[in-house]
Amino acid sequence: MAVQQRRGPGRPPADAPVPDLEQILQRGLEAFAELGYEAVSVRQLNARLGMGHTFIHDRYGSKEEFWKAVVRSAIRQVTAEVGAAHEAGEDDLTQLIAGIRAFHIASARRPHLTRVIDYEAGIDSPRLEYLYELMGPLNEAGRPQFERLVRKGQLRDIPWYLFHFAVTKPLAMYSQEPLARLFGRPDDADDHALLSTLVLNGLRL
Repeated sequence: MAVQQRRGPGRPPADAPVPDLEQILQRGLEAFAELGYEAVSVRQLNARLGMGHTFIHDRYGSKEEFWKAVVRSAIRQVTAEVGAAHEAGEDDLTQLIAGIRAFHIASARRPHLTRVIDYEAGIDSPRLEYLYELMGPLNEAGRPQFERLVRKGQLRDIPWYLFHFAVTKPLAMYSQEPLARLFGRPDDADDHALLSTLVLNGLRL
């Protein structure tokens, strides 16, 4: 869906291509990830979006509402991909492995989302509460399989929160790309399957 180009002071050149909604949300995600919610101004955001200086106010009302639209779009995409993977497995273990692998791959494709979540996770704020509620379906996607596998004696009996952080914390390799490069990880490394296998093997009995 194309977004109507605004008129007024500070708008892009008349012949500049107008980004569509998907591009706007992606550019917003990148800006929040690179600059941080508190540090980035609405003027900076509008400039990064390639829109006039009143675009966010006119379309979303505030920086906070724009941030919500940005993370809502990205998390819904990840949730859909992980949910589809969970349903594709033939049994609990293959479903759980497929879900974790899909989660790692989806996160690798969206390192800016991981950085935004990492930033907000360290601050007790309404934004964190919003993220937690929004990510509820994603965070609970593999819980039924996990609990059944624990009862069957195939996985270690650990609290769910430990399982969650065991699965999500390795994603720093994707959100901290400059550091990963210093360690020698190629930008085109295809290590998602290995990472998910290492995580699961550490939990299996």
